[in-house]
Amino acid sequence: MRSLLFTLLLLATTAIIGALAVWQMREGSLNHLLGAPHVDLGKQIYPDFKPENVARICLRTGETNSVFEKTQSGWIATKPWEDRMDYRATLAILSHANTTIAVDRIEREKLDPAAAGLSVGNTEINLQDASGESLAHFRLGRRTPWLHLTEGENPQSIPTTYLLPLESGRKSHVYAATGDLSPLFKDGFRRLRDHRPLQFNPLGLGKIRIRTGEGELTLARADPSAPWRIIKPLDLATDPATVKALLEGLFELQATKIAERSDLTLPSVTDSARGGQIALSHFGWEVETVLEILPADTPEAREVFATVSDRPETVFTLPLKAAEAEIVSLADLPLTVNDLRDPTLTNLNIASIRGIAIESATTPTIRISREPPAPWTATIGGKEQIANEQRLFDLLMAVTDTRALSFETDAAPDDLSPWGLDRPILTLIFLAENNQTLSISFGLDKRGGLFAKRKTSPVVMRLDNSFLSKIAVNAHDWRHARLWSFYKVDLTKLSLMQGEELPLELFYEDGDAAWKATRAGKDVTADLDPARANFILTMLETLTVARWLAPDDEAAATALAKPALTFTTTENTVDDFGDISGAKIRTLTLAPDPATNVVYGKLSSDPSPFTLDANTFLKLSIPLLDE
Repeated sequence: MRSLLFTLLLLATTAIIGALAVWQMREGSLNHLLGAPHVDLGKQIYPDFKPENVARICLRTGETNSVFEKTQSGWIATKPWEDRMDYRATLAILSHANTTIAVDRIEREKLDPAAAGLSVGNTEINLQDASGESLAHFRLGRRTPWLHLTEGENPQSIPTTYLLPLESGRKSHVYAATGDLSPLFKDGFRRLRDHRPLQFNPLGLGKIRIRTGEGELTLARADPSAPWRIIKPLDLATDPATVKALLEGLFELQATKIAERSDLTLPSVTDSARGGQIALSHFGWEVETVLEILPADTPEAREVFATVSDRPETVFTLPLKAAEAEIVSLADLPLTVNDLRDPTLTNLNIASIRGIAIESATTPTIRISREPPAPWTATIGGKEQIANEQRLFDLLMAVTDTRALSFETDAAPDDLSPWGLDRPILTLIFLAENNQTLSISFGLDKRGGLFAKRKTSPVVMRLDNSFLSKIAVNAHDWRHARLWSFYKVDLTKLSLMQGEELPLELFYEDGDAAWKATRAGKDVTADLDPARANFILTMLETLTVARWLAPDDEAAATALAKPALTFTTTENTVDDFGDISGAKIRTLTLAPDPATNVVYGKLSSDPSPFTLDANTFLKLSIPLLDE
């Protein structure tokens, strides 16, 4: 009897073990039958979840159900409306399932579902693969009182929410899970609809067609690496920064509201008050995506309806004028030819320039030239000299950085007098190494406005009048910036007088690099700071002017009538054999203008005054005697 009972028990045990083995082979584990173990704190709640395997997102809250499916063109809502899902919402949901961590846990029976926001009818998320199998299925509740601190050098606190896994065998524990998706699920999942009317890959765009009240234009490029050009109504270069701003604005343009087309009565685009249109075309795809901006109700309207061709049943309410700085409005988009065209005066390749002619209506022509690696030279009145590099830099920066304030006309008539270009006040001619030339004329109209026109172009630009101050047109402007040929080896005596105080006389022996100082016939060498004296000597030896002035400059003459600082140098002169043949005395006077803070200077042997950098003047003014 015992043998029969034992045999029956053995057979039953074997059957149970076999059934469990079959169950495990089919399900992958015994979790569905025996219950899954709880998640350890600090670990992912869904460690095996792979976002790339998700093909369907099913959401439920109360009586509202929504289904989103992955297609070749992105995520699409199929219920309760058919429309595009916001990719940012998709990313947030999948990322949450992929990364959420258990910060705390509690047995389900010990937690009030209503208090935790986990009652039936609260937000439920079911992420499925293409076959309909759940990859992650859970219910989200309210925020918990706990914050989670991230790891790393700069830890950040992030909120946690109650999360109840809904997979069979995992319903026994509720977790405080990192992250909070609740803002996404307000208003019956309406926020999950993509409020951006245009979805495109900026690198794949080949053409942009724009229609506004000012007319139509077309932007195009030959391939993704080619620059954008305006090809209609004119062939024009574009401003890369403005085109970038256009693409970014179109990508970020977002509706304040979305509605079903069947729920609204839309104005006709054939009305006299026509709206606008923006059409995008991708490389290799002939079909345009067309954003139709409908006419505004009133001229004062701040919003306007719009539709887009690839979402025909959706109506967008777009901001005409942004109420907040971070919101892109239609008014923020550069949509006209003059907005998008290249406004720079020239696109010169500075390295290729070999010559520049400066023709002014009031001064002789100045010619600047060079043959690399020789330095730039200035030829004025048949006399050649080393050119002032700062004036050259100012000129080149002006013609390459200056941007047009506006474009007066793209088809200038033969009569250029309205812009003063029939008798230019200035003409700049640039010669490149390949003998190509670029000539630009500048004129003033009767109101004093400044205009520019290239010789080979019909376009007339308006410029800011400050441009003229950047172009040196006087002969003295182009003098080299070095003040004098002064070498300490030739110096025998340096006299320094500050204001009206008695002069300090310094005697210098270059061989010994030694100084002797006297004031009013009294030896004050013991009070002299040799380091400061050597510093002053080096400053004088390398002194450069900020700008040369005309010999009759009145402001300079007025300031220099009362010098603040005077240096008198006595230097040896030598003959052709290098023998000392005599002495040369020169005086340098400096004076700041208290009204303008401009420092003026003049060298006794030179008729032209100059301006000096204010910091240089302060360095030259340091006291040499210890008080």
